[in-house]
Amino acid sequence: MSNLRDNLPDKSVDGSKPSTSAFRPKGSIINMKQKIGSPSKSPAKQKNPPASPRQKKPKDSKVVTQTTTNTSIDDMTAQAANINIDTGVVINNETAQSRAPKGKHAKKKENLKKLQLQMPTLPPQGIANIVQSTAPANMIHTQQQVQDFFSKNIGPLYASTTPRYLENLHHHPQYQFMYGAQAQPQLQRRSIPNTPILMQEPRSPQYLNNALQHPLLSKSFSTGGRDPSAITLEKLVASNLVAPQIHPYALLLGQAAAAAAASRQQQEKTKSSPKRNRNRNKNKNKESEPKEEKTFEAYLTPEQVEEGLKNNEFIEGLIRINPKMFTHAYLSGTDRSEQDVLIDGVRNRNRALEGDLVVAKLLPDSDSEDGKENKQKKGKVVFIKEKNHTRTCIGTLKLMPDRNRQKAIFLPRDHRVPRLNIPCTSWPTNFYFEEKRYENTLFLAKILDWTDTRFAVGTISCFIGQSGDMESESRAILAQNDLDVTPFGPNVRDLYPRLDYTIPEEEIKLREDCRKLCIFSIDPHNCRDIDDAVSCRELENGNYEIGVHISDVAHFLTENTILDEKVSEKATTIYLVEKAYHMLPDDLCMLCSLFPGVDKLAFSVFWEITKDAKVLKHRFAKTVIHSCAQLSYEHAQAVLDGKEDAQKDFPEIYNGFQYSDIHKVIKTLGSISAIFRKNRFDGGALRIDQPKVAFQLSPTNGLPDSYYIYESKQSHQLIEEFMLLANMTVANRIYEDHPTLAFLRCHPEPSLYMLRQLAKALAPMGIDLDITSAGELHRSLLPYVGPDNTDRGKAMVLNMLCAKPMTRAKYFCANGCDDEDFRHYALNVPLYTHFTSPIRRYADIMVHRLLAASLNYRETPKWDVDRVRAIAAQCNKQKYNAKKAGEMSTELYTLKYIEMHSPLVTEAVVVEVKEKYIDVIVVSVGLNRRIFFNNDFPGEYNCIKNDAGAKLSKMELTWKATETSPAVKQVIEVFSILQVEMHKGDEMVKVETKLVRPK
Repeated sequence: MSNLRDNLPDKSVDGSKPSTSAFRPKGSIINMKQKIGSPSKSPAKQKNPPASPRQKKPKDSKVVTQTTTNTSIDDMTAQAANINIDTGVVINNETAQSRAPKGKHAKKKENLKKLQLQMPTLPPQGIANIVQSTAPANMIHTQQQVQDFFSKNIGPLYASTTPRYLENLHHHPQYQFMYGAQAQPQLQRRSIPNTPILMQEPRSPQYLNNALQHPLLSKSFSTGGRDPSAITLEKLVASNLVAPQIHPYALLLGQAAAAAAASRQQQEKTKSSPKRNRNRNKNKNKESEPKEEKTFEAYLTPEQVEEGLKNNEFIEGLIRINPKMFTHAYLSGTDRSEQDVLIDGVRNRNRALEGDLVVAKLLPDSDSEDGKENKQKKGKVVFIKEKNHTRTCIGTLKLMPDRNRQKAIFLPRDHRVPRLNIPCTSWPTNFYFEEKRYENTLFLAKILDWTDTRFAVGTISCFIGQSGDMESESRAILAQNDLDVTPFGPNVRDLYPRLDYTIPEEEIKLREDCRKLCIFSIDPHNCRDIDDAVSCRELENGNYEIGVHISDVAHFLTENTILDEKVSEKATTIYLVEKAYHMLPDDLCMLCSLFPGVDKLAFSVFWEITKDAKVLKHRFAKTVIHSCAQLSYEHAQAVLDGKEDAQKDFPEIYNGFQYSDIHKVIKTLGSISAIFRKNRFDGGALRIDQPKVAFQLSPTNGLPDSYYIYESKQSHQLIEEFMLLANMTVANRIYEDHPTLAFLRCHPEPSLYMLRQLAKALAPMGIDLDITSAGELHRSLLPYVGPDNTDRGKAMVLNMLCAKPMTRAKYFCANGCDDEDFRHYALNVPLYTHFTSPIRRYADIMVHRLLAASLNYRETPKWDVDRVRAIAAQCNKQKYNAKKAGEMSTELYTLKYIEMHSPLVTEAVVVEVKEKYIDVIVVSVGLNRRIFFNNDFPGEYNCIKNDAGAKLSKMELTWKATETSPAVKQVIEVFSILQVEMHKGDEMVKVETKLVRPK
């Protein structure tokens, strides 16, 4: 709804003066009256000067004047039945009948025309001639009197008005440019909800007079009726809203009351109609059934929660909501060998959202699933300890089906978030009249309250953009994941050096000078965040000294400054397909990145390693380095592969070194890292690779030109092994020196129940999974996902299925943790942390500060344990949100590419078979899709359970014969290779997938 105050001057407007504009809204009552036609007086018969159009009197009509007799309300109602509300003119029955529209719903249409709202952009147009020229005693003349009167009279009456009054008055156009600030304190004292009606300021002394003439406002007042709290005429007189005499307004109120009474009688007839009675009898049994409650249970008190947890009556954990079936949520108990607790239904979820830390009460066995040996326990949320979800969502705004003017419905894209009722005060400009204009507009909405299981109450926070526009979609991804990408302000610019910074000689003397070592970096092509570099030199005893050199970001990022606080809040760099949003200011990133040909400050780890990859000893040092080259993974891989033309596209080499020097180091590091990798997996490590898609974007429009699946090659593994070794080495040192403040990273064990169910389901297909440990699981998967496997689709499916039971790795503070809490399941190591990427992770900066204290480069941090835990929690949250944003960005560009090349027919491999759908992975892009079987399927389908009985693992399809093809039978099970067709859907960026008929 437009803000009419924007079109008005700041000073008060005299509504009694006629407007100089002939503008009338298309749907106004005046226009309707002119279309129907009204009799006018002949100019020749006029004795007085011409009156304004609103003062012209139709022929054979009378002007109703004020009377001082004590006429009863019933008499007034009868007398007012033929009064034209806009002009005060009496209309005889014949004239009224001639103006009435013909048709089945003539009366209804006439009422709708009379009640249609106006949306003027100008002040009120003056008072109709029904108001006598001599103002009554209670007429208000000044704006201050209007405000005082509004505060003293309208405010107290507000609480006793009927819902119809509130609905109509809320949208009355003459109220849209008023702001009753003086009424606000009184409303708050009376606990009356705020509405635009009482938050606006009268701009004209004639405001009350004009407002009371409007049929919607008049109809809202009752002369008694059923509602004992309704405002009656007597109440209005007692409140001095109208004069004690029978004021002309009373005639309007009487007419409105008569119309309302007639409408109620018509409704009663409709309710008792034969058709309604038949429908009522037809649904009698359905109505007698108990209905699900639509309100949530109150939360328990913290004392009750603690008592329940102590007695093992409750369980605590992070709630997970099924994104494809929002009525199902899950909670993991302390025993990972048991099945997750099912939170069935929105009401049992009790306002918890994805990722919230909740406490749930286990329901009795009778409420859990029956008929199974291992019943799945059910529970209900009784308390939310931490609202980790932001209570915001991205979606579109729609009007209610009944075109309600009070509220609209917000439809979140994430179905795990409830639909929201958005009050009209939060609607965008002219939304009610221009809904189509906002049909594909994305908004960010915030949940304000949630008491009804069907809808929450929310507000529009901001405009995002148009659905389908790539920039808008990226903004939506960032907003949906609560990621702040606001650039750093000028207030932090003086907290770090300029780009022309030169390392002081005093600083160089405090560090180990490594500028003569052959040091270089290996990173993705055109990488800007060069956190790490490597070196290797042969010792006199034949062993190697291998070094990992990490940018010394903590040297430039001073602790406890405004900049440090902002960086800790961001916690991580966000990588979308088209752009990276850095955790540090751009200039600081450039200053810290280990570019070649420039002296840089670093934090280094050195090991003495034998030729057969045995680590003999290690040391740490703050260093000054001078990288001689910035290599890409492709450069290093060409050297490892022994390509003759590896030197052809080699980058520039600095510091006096030659290609042969770098070639020798790469070969040495490659051979040692390969042994490290083999030993690590032989020692019980686990790796589950998920497909990653990379894009080549058009330089003109930024849309995807091509894509490829990211492959992990030996050059990637070379860097990975030495970074892992550095992280593990540093983790042991900081925990040894700072056992209560050590900033570590752990990976809890997966759900053993889910792993057992997976192994049981795969056994009939000839795949035997050993789930006793991470190492055994890796060894049992190796024949299907290893380098010798040729079935790429099967490897994708197995990696996906095995990833589902896994838990998230997380940062934590070592204080108060048990020994099992430290272990990293996938790496199969007792201690682990992050040290090697301080430019893009704040967790690494925390570790750098601890290690610097261990080496006496700084004082031991006097950190509060709770503060360290809070930072760890923030790092966990931001890392997970950034990961989700990156995945959503990849999916966005994948769908956009498919849309641009629609229809796209390609191969897909089946992940899961259900009763009416199958889940597949599109092999070429690694995209997960769901294909439904419904009435549109040209044939028949039937599902068959496997012998294990764990899942529906097979589906038989019968394709109907066509003019060109005979009937075809097809059997689909997990790992089946199918042909699918993907094409653009109805929405702007949405791809639909369907099964292609086999040949």
